[in-house]
Amino acid sequence: MSLHVYLLCHNEEVLLPHAIEHYRRRVPHATFTILDNESDDRSVAIAKELGCSVATFRTGGKIDDVMLRDLKNDVWREITEGWVIVADMDEWLCVTAKDLDREQRSGTTILKTFGWNVFGDSKSPTLDDIDLHTLSTGNPHPPESKAICFRRPQITEMNYEFGGHACAPKGTVRWSATTYQLKHIAWPGEAFMVQKHQSRYARGKEQQALGLGTHYTDDTAKVVAQFAGARGAARPFSESPVRAQFSLKAYARRLRRAPSGILRRLRRLLG
Repeated sequence: MSLHVYLLCHNEEVLLPHAIEHYRRRVPHATFTILDNESDDRSVAIAKELGCSVATFRTGGKIDDVMLRDLKNDVWREITEGWVIVADMDEWLCVTAKDLDREQRSGTTILKTFGWNVFGDSKSPTLDDIDLHTLSTGNPHPPESKAICFRRPQITEMNYEFGGHACAPKGTVRWSATTYQLKHIAWPGEAFMVQKHQSRYARGKEQQALGLGTHYTDDTAKVVAQFAGARGAARPFSESPVRAQFSLKAYARRLRRAPSGILRRLRRLLG
């Protein structure tokens, strides 16, 4: 069983080493490619220091969601065997090597996920005053329940839409019965988020006119208010996967749809 992780990057020197650590803690033999979009901070140097491959793509200093979508749909095709994760730098899937082994043995080819917008109360723009790996409060966020982990060569197409929030996979598509938690490091600290919004708003202004990336703003007061709202709504959650449970109601529905001959045999067996 192998895992290769692709992480999108633009000036992610703060989160990058933590994202790598998150996955290596859970899948120690995982390999990484950092998809770098013209970073001018230490992102590329850090990635290489941590043993990651780096592939650079250029968008002229702007956010290009069309290119990002196409990249997520194509970059992993070089992997001919094994599990693949394609994610943003702040998307941390809580899956282990043991989980992937079990899912592979069961014939799973795509993992179900449940997204959480994770909250942290850092006061530093570099998040150096908190431990990102112990953050355990946040808000359920179904749009973040992305299908970012799948298996090759069984999956031949993912057909992600913008942001990867929806997809239409092709090939041998078998979703996991277990749902894995997907931590979106959405609100780790106020100063960090103000800086992030301002940067992404400046790089994505042209796309906002097309209705893309409209959640980014250069209005500091608005970001501060959003952060306060995230703090007020945050609640504890567990990283543990949720396994499908037997449902008596669902079983009863299946019985009602069963052929009459099967129902007669069941009645005789049950006396």
